[in-house]
Amino acid sequence: MKVLWFTNTPCLASEKLGIVTLGGGWLKALEKEISKNPEIELSICFYSDYKLEPFEYNNTHYYPVLKIIKKAKMARYLERFTGNNSDEEEVQELLKIVKSVNPDVIHIHGSELNFGLIQEYIKTPVVLSIQGLLTPYAEKFYSGIPASIMSLNDTIKDRIRLNTSVEVFRQFKRNALREARILKNTKYVVGRTDWDRRAVAILAPCSSYFTGNEILRQIFYEKVWKKNSFGERIQIVTIMNGAPYKGFETIVNTASILSERMGFKFIWKVIGIERSSKIVKTVEKWKKVDSNDINIGIIGQKNEEEVLRVLLESDIYCQVSHIENSPNSLAEAMLIGMPIIATFAGGTDSLLENKKEGLLLQEGEYYSIAGAIVELSNNFNQSVKFGIQARERALIRHKKESIAKNMVDIYNKILENKK
Repeated sequence: MKVLWFTNTPCLASEKLGIVTLGGGWLKALEKEISKNPEIELSICFYSDYKLEPFEYNNTHYYPVLKIIKKAKMARYLERFTGNNSDEEEVQELLKIVKSVNPDVIHIHGSELNFGLIQEYIKTPVVLSIQGLLTPYAEKFYSGIPASIMSLNDTIKDRIRLNTSVEVFRQFKRNALREARILKNTKYVVGRTDWDRRAVAILAPCSSYFTGNEILRQIFYEKVWKKNSFGERIQIVTIMNGAPYKGFETIVNTASILSERMGFKFIWKVIGIERSSKIVKTVEKWKKVDSNDINIGIIGQKNEEEVLRVLLESDIYCQVSHIENSPNSLAEAMLIGMPIIATFAGGTDSLLENKKEGLLLQEGEYYSIAGAIVELSNNFNQSVKFGIQARERALIRHKKESIAKNMVDIYNKILENKK
């Protein structure tokens, strides 16, 4: 069976190309398992910022497509101003790859980019894996931080370049509209949570839904969180990006309560954003606080070894997003058996069972989150039990061989349906 993937990273070919990617580890892991199957001839198409010829690496065929970048400043400016983009031009290049590979099944990973638009031009069966969903995400974009507050740190340069917070949201909405167009034409979907299954029932009403879990990064299968007790100073960790809906203001509000009202001893490490990032400056200015003064340590981007080390050193993983589907950071914390607090947002309840594998709390409820942190810190044995049960579930859900076999079974079912 010839299978063509469309992905937002070069997957395992990143090693050959010398590209450092901090995301997409689950795609690399899935590619590694799928490529072991002698019945699958795998090809992967991805966007490249520079021209590359097709190549083969570890028995997989790779097809880089040059991302169209407007060289003229005025052209780029007009594109942002009008909302017009290069989708149609790029889709024509993607269709050339489809014609060249002539696959039996096409698998598109994610609805965020324009890959899914190829469905309007071809008859080859296409299955689309849900990562996030921009359409419902857009409704929660400003859940934690009002749009007026997000604009506080827009600079003159941002305004000239049309890169203000308002423009970023407008582009997000445009991408959500494109996603809606893609899903409307999608016949087969792979998802992982009750949340994405229900959302897809609305956004892709004519589609068949398959459940397909993700293989996580290998290093997180190999280590287990083990402590004999919590220290005098509780170590909390969160992994996030700088989007407003990821909940950085919840961390600031929660940390303020713990440090100023209770004198609770803790350090809250935040991985994934920089001290100089716009989200940090905006929230600090809004709340009139310095993160360092309320025991928040913003430690930036980390590779997987560094992330694992921080998790193993920490006491509690705390996920604070206002909307998610199935965050791999939460899944990896479960896999190593950490005590976890997470917001009941989007698909998180499909990952973690409340009061059995951790605690699920209403998003944005920082008093409740602060109370949950104190609750776990005062009950080490219960916290350990949560972590053990979370790991047991994660090991089953993210079993590599089962996930790869299930994906191939999905491809076969789609081909049978075509016949």
